Amino acid sequence: MKKFFKKPLVVLMSLFVLSTLISGCGNTQPAGTDKTADAVLQKIKETKTLTVGTDATFPPFEFKNGKNEYDGFDIDLVKAVAKQMGADKVEFVDTEFKGLIPGLQGHKFDMIVSAMYITDERKQTIDFSDTYYPGGLAIMVKKDNDQIKGADDLNGKKVAVQIGTKSDKFLQEKYPNAKLVQVEKNIEMFLSLESGRADAVVTGMPAAKVYAKQNSTVKVLEQPITHEDYGYGIRKENAEYTAAVNKALKDLKANGQYQAIVEKWFGK
Repeated sequence: MKKFFKKPLVVLMSLFVLSTLISGCGNTQPAGTDKTADAVLQKIKETKTLTVGTDATFPPFEFKNGKNEYDGFDIDLVKAVAKQMGADKVEFVDTEFKGLIPGLQGHKFDMIVSAMYITDERKQTIDFSDTYYPGGLAIMVKKDNDQIKGADDLNGKKVAVQIGTKSDKFLQEKYPNAKLVQVEKNIEMFLSLESGRADAVVTGMPAAKVYAKQNSTVKVLEQPITHEDYGYGIRKENAEYTAAVNKALKDLKANGQYQAIVEKWFGK
């Protein structure tokens, strides 16, 4: 009888030990990692670095200054947001506006910071932070232009827009009779107007007003033609990171840093 039970007992004990080892291996993770943590938050924790995609051709939001450094309202604010979350360094990736969302989805950067409007269409593919600045599209014309007084007057006119932006899509949908002058860079819109290649420019109200202050030959129509807000573009998979960005923005508004950056670039 002893010989009959001895071998099965050994087999059962071996299986028990093996299953315990396998179970233990399944619950073991390398030190310093957390597979359940948000990937961007984990990156910030480990490297103290945030990678940001931007089209640095849109002053005063983002542009290259005389020292070829990234500068502008978006640049200053995202640096403050990053620092609030524990990132000491922000790496900017200069990308054409139409390539920002594909670049984000392709993990070329952690977020989009480029005066991007929060729209329902974009929400289908990416998430957005809370609003960080109010916007809306505006019409810019030459100062002596008294023919274009509103959006309806754009029909039949040559209107400069940046490819892939809200102004581009808005005019195609709402004013198909406008003759679009599509350009790659923001500054090309304004140069198209000043050279006579375009009769008007449609772009974000804040940037249009700043440009008009610096160029006495153009004016911005006071009535905006749309009402949108600017937000940071973030991958849908990074919901925890989105929440952290929103908290950082809220904290910056509470401690006065946000207002100081606003006044630096837009005045009181």
